[in-house]
Formats: sequence, structure tokens, C-alpha cells
Amino acid sequence: MNRADYTRQLVDVCDYIYDHLDDDLDLFRLAEVAHLSSYHWHRVYHAMSGETAASTVRRLRLQRAAGYLADTAMPVAEVARRSGFASTEVFSRNFREAYGIPPARFRASGDHTLYRATAEAQAGRLPAHPVGLRRLEQRVIAASPHRGAFVDIGRAFTRAREGVGASPGGMVAVYYDDPEGAPEAELRSAAGIEIAADAPLPTQLERIVLPAGEYAVLAYRGPYASMRSAYTWFYGSWLPQSGRVPADHPVVEHYLNDPAVTPPGDLRTDIAVLLEG
Repeated sequence: MNRADYTRQLVDVCDYIYDHLDDDLDLFRLAEVAHLSSYHWHRVYHAMSGETAASTVRRLRLQRAAGYLADTAMPVAEVARRSGFASTEVFSRNFREAYGIPPARFRASGDHTLYRATAEAQAGRLPAHPVGLRRLEQRVIAASPHRGAFVDIGRAFTRAREGVGASPGGMVAVYYDDPEGAPEAELRSAAGIEIAADAPLPTQLERIVLPAGEYAVLAYRGPYASMRSAYTWFYGSWLPQSGRVPADHPVVEHYLNDPAVTPPGDLRTDIAVLLEG
């Protein structure tokens, strides 16, 4: 076996985790999916992905839970159950370890609450996540298409990394739909790795060209679960007051650090919207 074979196994396991996140994910079963001995598979997974398989499952379940807390009124006990935790107590302990505060406090005062339509936000004063105008050059990404919940786009990033490996340009996602305006199963997006314009493209990936131009860039810091509220603030408060018009091009997110090794509160994302000239 060569590195490509091991990477394909990583993709298979990643897909299995996303497809069975609601199930009791047995780590020995993940070794079977990878077609490797359980004595060695978990070491391979950890070395290649930067986290253990158990940590991946926990992170994805907590990320989903944070989305429920930020965007719904679902009781915490129901959030715990839907996120695959045996009890509310176990869920609360794990959530606090990852996000720094208990679930109920996250719902009441997490980063997503900064973007609610308060008088301060409507007046355009939000120093925690400023919007700047940037002139960006043309960029090319090798991307894996994704259809379905945006929270599950990580599996597409795994496929992109399989095709081109890591890149100094970082991870980039393109979002074609508004999650409020389409059924979750029909949401379209693509996850990719920035590459040189003349770089060869693996057959399983598609080339997406991000045009040069002036972009409004929201420098977001915090959990991915709070980003929906950030979008609401951007489109409902910042954009109408800016006097600018968005161009006919989807939203682009540039991820500046790795969620596998970064606490949710320290995640940094540039949300970029191309503007008409």
C-alpha cells in the first residue's frame, strides 16, 4: 500500500462517520471500514488527520449540537439525545470542555448573539468581527462538490485533500445556496484546496475559479455554529448600510486554521462576498 491507498481509507472512514453520526460508532467498526487491523488503524488515522477517530466523532457531534443551540429552541436534553450523547450530564460536560461554557449559557450568550438585530448592530458598530473591503486576485481551487447540510461539508474537504494534499493557500468553500431558502438535502456547496492556476487537477475534483475583484470580507472568529447569525447581521445590517451591491457570485469562506486542532472559540474564517464594481 502507498500513501494514496491510506488516504482513500481515510476518506472511506470519514464518509462512514458522517453517515452514521447518530449511531453508536464503535472504533473497531471504523477499523473494519478502513480494512486495517484495529491495532494499527487508529494510529494511522491520528497521524494522518491530526486527531483520533474518537475526537473526530466527538467534535462533529458537538459541532452539530452547537448549531441546534444557536439556531433552534430545542431543549438541551433533546439536543444531547440528537447529538448522540448518553445523557444530558455527559453532553454538558463534553460541551463545556470544548466550548468553554455550558450549553444553556452558549445558547444565551454565545458568539451568535452578537449578530442579533440590536440597536448597536443596526448602527453598524460590531468591533468583534469587522468587515473590510479587500481587492483580491484571481484564485483557483481544486474542489469536491457537496450536497446536503453545510455542517457536513468536512467530508468534501477530506476528498479534496485526498486529491491534492495540503496547500499553503488553505481550505476554501463556496456556498451556492442560502440554508434558509432551500431544503437541507438540496443545499449546494463545494470544498476545496487553493492551487496554482496551472496545477494539474485530479479527475475526481473540479476546478473553480474565484474571480479577481473587490470583496467585502467579514473577519469571523468563533464556532462555525454561530456563523448563520453572522450572515444574518452581514446581509441585514452591514450590506444595506454600506451602499454596495453584491455581484452575481456565491459566498466564499476561507478557513484560516484547522478545526481538528483549534478550540471552537479560536476558529478564524474570512467570509468573502464579491461586490459589483
